[in-house]
Amino acid sequence: DARATMFASTSATMTLTQHHASNAEFRAGATRASTARRCATVRVRALFGKPKDKMARDAIDLSKRKISEAGSIVGAPVKVTFLGANNSRVEVECGSEQYILDAGLDAGIEIPFTCRGGICGACVARVAKGAVDQSDITDLEFTLSEDEIEAGMALLCMARPVGDVEIETQSDWGYSLGTTEWKGATGEILGRDPTPLMGDSDRVGL
Repeated sequence: DARATMFASTSATMTLTQHHASNAEFRAGATRASTARRCATVRVRALFGKPKDKMARDAIDLSKRKISEAGSIVGAPVKVTFLGANNSRVEVECGSEQYILDAGLDAGIEIPFTCRGGICGACVARVAKGAVDQSDITDLEFTLSEDEIEAGMALLCMARPVGDVEIETQSDWGYSLGTTEWKGATGEILGRDPTPLMGDSDRVGL
């Protein structure tokens, strides 16, 4: 009858509502868990083998960063080859006393960076050939582990080339430093087209 139908409809609505609520709680819980894991990873990397009160501000010393004028070559000129996505290669001239990041940016190459003080890890890359000097970084192991350093990982913002070098770049892997494996040369060093938010047909008339 009508009352039975209404009761069934109400029960179905309540069940659907509970289902959506459970899904929302699950997604929220998953997000919290993911954030907690990322924070725990950062804490472990930051505190491993160091005093528990070690802070990022204690590991960075911008006074050691040698600032050079844009476009200037400091020290003996060497060749730095940036390797990127789709087998892209860009060779630039870099001074032996110049930071690789600065030389790349001066040449118009797309390289990620944030702090420029050897601490955030955004500019991390891998030295495929040759060697670099990262001695200007106050506490390199605050950001990179011994294994990562041994594998050739380098923070380009305060790394100087020791002779000719080849550098595997990345565009956003630095934010996953310590949580995912290095994927090789994936940097969009030549730039990339922005990801469209809608198809061309959807923009007709806008």
